[in-house]
Amino acid sequence: MNEEEARAAELVSKTQIKKEADDLVALGKRIAYLSQDQFEAMPLADELRDAFKVVRKLSKGGAIKRQFKYIGKLLRSTDVTFINEALERQLDKDRAATSRLHMMEQWRDKLVEQGDAALSEFLASYPQADRQHIRQLQRKATLELEKQKPPVAARKIFQYIKELSMTD
Repeated sequence: MNEEEARAAELVSKTQIKKEADDLVALGKRIAYLSQDQFEAMPLADELRDAFKVVRKLSKGGAIKRQFKYIGKLLRSTDVTFINEALERQLDKDRAATSRLHMMEQWRDKLVEQGDAALSEFLASYPQADRQHIRQLQRKATLELEKQKPPVAARKIFQYIKELSMTD
């Protein structure tokens, strides 16, 4: 290997090292901005957990940047596969909750806008639902929509769908 090839290999490895360090800082930022419950569920060593607690309290830009560099340094000496897996599990839970919320919103909108056709479809999906109660809420929601009143009945429909979803 001549001198140019050795330099190129050295540059690549320095670049790779910098990229890995930046990836660890980015991982640290993702963890730092989790909710308190999600953060508590993360499998972190005490020293690392303390470093995250410090960065979550900081408000100055430079101090935050230095703390994240320190967190990246701590992560370098840690097996991050467990941390990555735990982070993905936390994010999957959030995605699933968001998906359920969107599904409930779609049912509510469909029930309000499409009336009986949507009601039949809804009852097929939720056979334990009270047809009369839903139908009553649908009528109220339609009237509220026509009269441009606040969507009280639509909110009640959403709450009812939420209750039904919890019993599944």
